[in-house]
Amino acid sequence: MGRPVDLAKEAKILEAAKNAFLESPYDRISMDALAARAGVSKVTLYAKYKSKDQLFVTAMSVGCSPIYQQAMLEVEAGKPLAETLERLGIDFIKMMLNPEISALHGVMMQALATRPELPRTFYERVVHHSTMTLADVLTIADKRGEIACDQPYMAAVQYIAMVQGEFRYKQELGVTQGVDEDELTQFVKSCVRVFLRGWGKN
Repeated sequence: MGRPVDLAKEAKILEAAKNAFLESPYDRISMDALAARAGVSKVTLYAKYKSKDQLFVTAMSVGCSPIYQQAMLEVEAGKPLAETLERLGIDFIKMMLNPEISALHGVMMQALATRPELPRTFYERVVHHSTMTLADVLTIADKRGEIACDQPYMAAVQYIAMVQGEFRYKQELGVTQGVDEDELTQFVKSCVRVFLRGWGKN
């Protein structure tokens, strides 16, 4: 019975932290202030997050991690790899273009001068972890004969890089306002076709 309460409290902490990071310079935010904003005790906050960096990275991963976790659930349930890759690619681009996610990425880069370890932590706990999850998905697909992939991590990196296309550059340069659903869908489907052709069974 206690688990749902814990999850609700965690969601409240992450939402409060996200808003705080978006509103104030990173170095001016304390764990004490984050605890007060979330309406939890410092003991509760520190029991879950050992540092502000860990809390920030977790807040950034909220939009990303479920996309890859869902891919694992889908492939384990027997869903065709092509469909999983299409869904993942579309959801990934939408997440990447989310204004809040983009703003949090900006916060991280601004904090780089004083917190050089923060981007590395983000890479290891979010980027690398997500790529490893996709690599595991590709390994399962390889074992059931959908693809012939003896380098799943490299293949995962290739797919993630491919589907970002121009979307990432447009976002970083501030020349995009949302995304055209049809354009996104057609682009991702094309990426999946190219990817599966490259890693198809010989």
